[in-house]
Amino acid sequence: MSLKEDIVKNFGEDIILSANSLVEKKILTIPVSPALDIVLGGGIPEGSFVIFTGMPKVGKSLSSLDFSATAQKPEYQGDLKNPREVYYLNIEGRLKQRDLLGIKGLDLNRFHIIGSQQGKILHAEEYLQIGERIINEIPGSIVILDSYSALCTEAEITSDMDKMQRADGAKLLAKFCRKVSNVIPVNKNIVIGITHLMGNPTGYGAEFKEKSGQGIAYQTDIKLRAKSSKPWCLGADDTQIGQEVEWQVICSALGPPGGVAKSFIRYGEGIDKLTGLVNLASDVGVISKGGAWYTIKTSKDSHKFQGAEKTRIFLMENPEIAKEVEDSVKTLLGIKK
Repeated sequence: MSLKEDIVKNFGEDIILSANSLVEKKILTIPVSPALDIVLGGGIPEGSFVIFTGMPKVGKSLSSLDFSATAQKPEYQGDLKNPREVYYLNIEGRLKQRDLLGIKGLDLNRFHIIGSQQGKILHAEEYLQIGERIINEIPGSIVILDSYSALCTEAEITSDMDKMQRADGAKLLAKFCRKVSNVIPVNKNIVIGITHLMGNPTGYGAEFKEKSGQGIAYQTDIKLRAKSSKPWCLGADDTQIGQEVEWQVICSALGPPGGVAKSFIRYGEGIDKLTGLVNLASDVGVISKGGAWYTIKTSKDSHKFQGAEKTRIFLMENPEIAKEVEDSVKTLLGIKK
């Protein structure tokens, strides 16, 4: 008996595979927004450990909710035997009705919230244990941990305020990563962890550091950092309708790091993908822009509009043209459709 046959006999089929099987393996990739998909190399693939990080109130949680709504769509179920489920670990306890109702297309029947209740306050060990079980037992699920920074261990919760001990949240996260690292790609889960930036008091290195420890840094497949956010205003009276968020790709499972892209968060809707598409297509010349006028030339006709909002509305009413514009952008930038 050869060594390979002996290993298969003792450890099971498909333990040893050729490198070609990995190269030729088809992986379902789920989009985030047009501009982000370009800098990510296509979007977020199944089996990924993802981090959204940045300063407070820049849209990290909302972006994870919007991505969940996209992942629930029929065209992104892949070969799953059951419809994709989302599990939101509400560690900060700040998820609101407004947040859920403000995401267009989110299936609330397949969106499950895990959090503390009266008489039962969950600590870090319990949250991570629940997350681990979901990853192991529900293939294809989206697991959102919001946030790593707010994980509070049982020792911290039960001790008095005047008792200062070292927080072991980072050690727990490192153990969590070790336990799920092999499971996530096999079960095709997507785990999204949200982290916060805090000031670096040492005076050395970066001005801000992430509050989560180094364990997750080695596990991460995709990491997006919200560099900045500003009000998104529309109309003659400059009514704020959302936020413009600038993201930087720290690392990606599909493309190179360092890319920067802008996403548009529209209140009551989520990530406005069509405004993002108009913005991106005009930047690369697929949509011609002259002053306030936008011109879309299709294979059949030409359409001209005053302002990005009217252009967005036209694309919303004509999804086949929106698809043609998006495909043209991807072709121009060398992204697989």
